[in-house]
Amino acid sequence: MKLNRKVWVVLGFSLAAVLAAIALLVVDLYKTSPKALLKVLAANVDLQVKDVIYTDVMQSGEKLEIRADTARYLKKENLALFDRIKVKLVTPEGKTFHMTGDRGKLQTDTKNIEISGNVEILSDRGDRLRTDVLHYTHAQNAVHTDGAVTMWGDQMQIRGVGMTLNLKQGQLSLQSSVKGQIQGK
Repeated sequence: MKLNRKVWVVLGFSLAAVLAAIALLVVDLYKTSPKALLKVLAANVDLQVKDVIYTDVMQSGEKLEIRADTARYLKKENLALFDRIKVKLVTPEGKTFHMTGDRGKLQTDTKNIEISGNVEILSDRGDRLRTDVLHYTHAQNAVHTDGAVTMWGDQMQIRGVGMTLNLKQGQLSLQSSVKGQIQGK
């Protein structure tokens, strides 16, 4: 079966039209400037990045490492906002604390951190602590929360409301409604 010349011409023009339309779409996509893409961000966000690693060695000798899926920096507020945050804090004495949560805020001028949503702390000794919101105050070298806390290790489980942990001294205090279980070996 042979196609006549008119059919080939129509097919050729149709194919050319489809290819031209695709080429125009591709060129139009590449014309979109980066500034236009960044307009999707909120007006007060100066920078947004994915797969973030932020490190800081502070004058007090603490080492701070923050990893997050995304981060937004608001320069005027001295504030960095993180999604799925992981914080590693190493004290000058060599104690290591890993803190994780759904969201985080870092005050870039004070180095204070707030972590919220499914918050967990893991110490280098293997002790764990869970709460909903956790605050790290750099000037006091302390972690604290007003919320419910569950803490456990190899041989104990403790629950309470309100907690302060002095990272330098390694002292933990629960404020109220403290209940615990200690298991002997």
